Parts: sequence; structure tokens; C-alpha cells
Amino acid sequence: MPSQTEAEHLLRRTEFVARPNRVAELMAKPSLAAAVDDILDIGRNPGGTATIVRVDNWGMGEDYCYFWFDRMAHDDPRPFQEKLAMFWHGHFCTSLKKIELFAPIRDQIDWFRTAGLGDLRTLTATMSTQPAMLRYLDNDQNFSTSPNQNFARELMELFLLGVGNYTEADVEASARAWTGHTDIWQTGQYQWRPDLHDNAPKQFLGVTINTNPASALFHGYETIDVMLGTGVVPAGAAVVANRGRPANQVVAEFLSRKLWTYFAGTTAPPAVVNALRDVALANNFAIRPWVRALLLRPEFYAPDVTQGLVRSPVDVMVAYLYATGLRARQVLPLWWLEGMGQRPLAPPDVSGWKHNAYYVNASAMGYRALAARYFMWTSMAGFWAGDGLLHLGAGVISRAQVEAMADVPDQFVDLLLSLMRFTPTPRSREVLYGFARSTTWPYWPTLVNLVLMLPEMHVS
Repeated sequence: MPSQTEAEHLLRRTEFVARPNRVAELMAKPSLAAAVDDILDIGRNPGGTATIVRVDNWGMGEDYCYFWFDRMAHDDPRPFQEKLAMFWHGHFCTSLKKIELFAPIRDQIDWFRTAGLGDLRTLTATMSTQPAMLRYLDNDQNFSTSPNQNFARELMELFLLGVGNYTEADVEASARAWTGHTDIWQTGQYQWRPDLHDNAPKQFLGVTINTNPASALFHGYETIDVMLGTGVVPAGAAVVANRGRPANQVVAEFLSRKLWTYFAGTTAPPAVVNALRDVALANNFAIRPWVRALLLRPEFYAPDVTQGLVRSPVDVMVAYLYATGLRARQVLPLWWLEGMGQRPLAPPDVSGWKHNAYYVNASAMGYRALAARYFMWTSMAGFWAGDGLLHLGAGVISRAQVEAMADVPDQFVDLLLSLMRFTPTPRSREVLYGFARSTTWPYWPTLVNLVLMLPEMHVS
């Protein structure tokens, strides 16, 4: 059976926080493999429909983000699919700032949520002609008379092969293969324009593609099939070590490193990369067994991994919401996220967001502190002017309870931590005790803030 330490670590990395009921469920499983299978069983998760209040595209995007945060923190009791959707949103990046229409990016993220454990071939092919991607990487402007290479280049460089594993000739061939996929500008609906497509045969990664004019609609998809199938890294590629290697091996290694960085937080050891590559290839790039193998690697439970990941800004916001029980619309997390370095629906560029230590800097930590303070005041708004209750994740404390515990600071700290569903290290608990014992009453507002800023709240 999984230990409590293993279960909590696994849940923090896959479901944002280690909910006590989920820890108990995983610890009751006969093996760690069974616990991982339980997490991957996203088909048991409830659906949800976003409540969109505003009518402008940017406002609708913000409303959607609040819906998404509530799913991560409260409404989805097993939110691995939300964690996975964030991964794909950061990998196959699109941004509302450029797309300018809300519906395409909503549809894309909703699809990531349900298809994120499918297979890489289908995932890549589908996102390639989704209007969100067509607009974001300009493939809606890719015509045979004036090919636009933006999407074709990023499909190889950032999405599948990695930098330096192709030549400019491959970029040109791929761009021409992807011509003719566009959208209706006013509505954002996908549109296939065969009159704008380059129908000629092409050489791509050593394979002749687009030989059948009757299947012109699928010519672009052939580039994905080649990268995941019979293609070879060309002799002129910048990465000398990969020249002549099967392209699908390079893809499998590239995505294995990205998945490991996202879930483990460290640089993937060569043995891990090789093992995950082999799983991906053996399962024809099915994502579920790929991720399952990652979560079962012994290296995933080693100290450098379990103690080595700084929570991303999105993960921190989920932890704050879970600890306080607040809904996203009450605290408007988007106010703080851009300053922290990660705002959903608006990645900084097509390479997505950075990870781990990138978020440890004075400016980003300052925004975390500002957010913690705002969460603190919002959680106790009713205490001062309303129902007289301090609202936290697992329940409330009345004004009478607070005042009755003024002279038992250690007990109050323990009660507060219990209601915030947060277990600090023994050392941090002693720090909280020391603060409460030595500070003039009322000390509890600052105590809530201190819990939200404990180091353990910002690592997972």
C-alpha cells in the first residue's frame, strides 16, 4: 500500500493539493500502481459548465478562468484532468490576447480537459486546426501563394521535435503542407480552403508526403504522422547527435523531458528519459501509459523531487483557495497572477511558462504576499461586518470561539491549521506557536496571513 508520504506527494503533483479524503483513498489501495491508476481515472470526474457573466471577449475569458480555478480547488474532487489541461495549455500554447475571440480558446481548453490522456497523434492533429491555434500561430494566413511558416516551425521546434532537429527545407515543406486551413474571421469557425492549398508532393524528414491530391485536406496531418512514425532527423539538422535518428525517438524524448519537468520539477535523468521514451513508443504515443510510467518511477519519489518543486502561481492560487474555502470570484486571482509570472489564457509567448525556480524572485514573491494578504482579509470579512464568522476551508470559527481562545495560543494555532486543511513542518508549527504566544491579541488575522506565506505552502 502507498505510504502517507507517497500519497500526499503524488496528490500534490497531480491534484494540486493533498485532500485528506483523497490521501485516505490512495493509502487504502493495494499498491502504488493502483493509486496512480485511481488518479488517472479521470472518467469518474464530474463535468461542469462555466458561468459566463460578461459579454466582451476578455471579460468572458476572465469568467472562464474563475470557473477553472473553482474546478481546480473545489468543484472537481479528483482534479487531475485540470492539472493535465494546464500542461497542454502551456505546451500547445494559445493566447486570448492575440486570438481576440473567447470561444475558440474555451473550446480548446475544454477539449484538453477531456482528451488530455488520449494519444499524442490525435491531440496534436486536432489542436493543429482548432481556430485558437490557427489564429495564434498565423496558420489562418498560410496560403499557397504566400506560405506562412510560423505554425509549421513551432510544430517541430516547440511541440514535437525540439530545437535543431530539422532543416529549413523541412520547415518550408511543412508550411506548404499546412496551407488552406483557415477560419471565418468574424465567427472564429474553422474553414478549409482547397483553393489556397499547395497540392504538390513534398520531402519532409526524409519521407515523400502529399502524393495524393484527393486527400489534400489531410496533407498537413501527414507531417505529424512522419514525426511520430517513419521520419528521420536529417543530416543537416543542428543537433549533431540526433542526425540520422528516428524522429519518433526524438519526439518521445522531448515530450518525456517536458512531462517530467512539469510533474517532477527537476531535470529528467537520462535513465528516466530513456525509459519513458520506450513506454511512449511501445504504446504508439498513448498518453495514459506514458504518464503512468512517469508517476511510478522510483526517481519521482526521491528527495530531490519530493523537496524540489516551487509551486507555480496557478498552483499557489489553488492552494490559497483550498485553504480558505473562498471562491475565485471572491478574490479575483487574476489580479495577482500576471505579477507572479503565470496567467491562464495569456502565456507570455509560444514557448509557454517557465517552471520551478523561475518563480523565486523578489517581484513574484511580493505578489504572492499581496495575494495572501487579500485572501486573509476576504476570509474574515464576515467576522468584522456580517455573520461574525471567520470562514476557512474546512469550516468557520465564531467570534465567541476566537475570543475564548485568546489565552491558549497553541490550541488556536492548531484549530486554525485544521480549518485551513494545512499541515506545516514541526519547525513551522513552532514558529506559529511562538508568534501567537509573543504577540498582543488579536494576533489571529496576521496568523492566517503567515500560514499562507509559510514555505511549505509554496512548494509541493
